[in-house]
Amino acid sequence: MPDKTKLSPEESQLFRDLVADASPLVQDKKWHHSTPVTPKTKAKALIPANEQALFYFSDQYEGYVAGDGAQSYVAPGEDPLLARALKRGQIQPQVTLDLHGMTQQQAKLELAALLHWCEQQHLHCACVVHGKGLGILARKVPNWLIQHPNVRAFHTAPRSWGRDGALLLLLSLPKGAVADKDCDNLP
Repeated sequence: MPDKTKLSPEESQLFRDLVADASPLVQDKKWHHSTPVTPKTKAKALIPANEQALFYFSDQYEGYVAGDGAQSYVAPGEDPLLARALKRGQIQPQVTLDLHGMTQQQAKLELAALLHWCEQQHLHCACVVHGKGLGILARKVPNWLIQHPNVRAFHTAPRSWGRDGALLLLLSLPKGAVADKDCDNLP
């Protein structure tokens, strides 16, 4: 049986003729050498300069018990229809935080930084992607969120935003902040 991968002498000569004028490519990549980032230095970089602005979540507090279905929460005193608006995707998130691959401590710092940043930028809706995996962050994130005073409501994200691996959260805007047009029709 003839070997189909072997070239005949004519094919080999034809190839040599075609590539005779070819020249090697010039390396155009630049290599940047930096100091390696360790998890300890990375965690320090996440902490804002004004540490009072960072909200500290308690890991021992478990005020939210998730069922088998969608995760939903509305803060006391808020309209119960907020969760429905999030569920239906009527409120589009303005920022997304992906917690995949983070430890609990890193995820907690990133979540606190996101909530602080949303307050500074006057953003009212965010998407937090915690993933499914072992479900550790899926259980922790809702318990952290209900501890924060600016969280009005959250619900499992619609399919387009990550479904069971993500939460859409609605935040209260600081006093004097102007809401955008999506926020005008909120309950």
